[in-house]
Amino acid sequence: MLYSVICRLQRPAAEYPTLSGAIQAVGVANWAVNECTWLVESDRTPDEIRDTLGRTIEADDLALVLPVSVGRGRWTTLGQFKYGMGFLKGALMREQTPSR
Repeated sequence: MLYSVICRLQRPAAEYPTLSGAIQAVGVANWAVNECTWLVESDRTPDEIRDTLGRTIEADDLALVLPVSVGRGRWTTLGQFKYGMGFLKGALMREQTPSR
């Protein structure tokens, strides 16, 4: 499943040393769209992802974990974002492949 993980942090993301590792741990693949937004492919539930990330941020911070479907999504050219382009194309192909 593909998720959008959006954080509203009280401090810069770089000051949360375990957040990046937690994002990597919950997903089989991820793409940091910007400092506080990631697309994450994961076989975990939104609750599991939220709980894992919640342990790495402050009590007053916010983490949203939202399921995403890229099947009907569209995006502009990703020119300089080569990894992001590959990530989205891979997620789209996996979404369109029937589960066994």
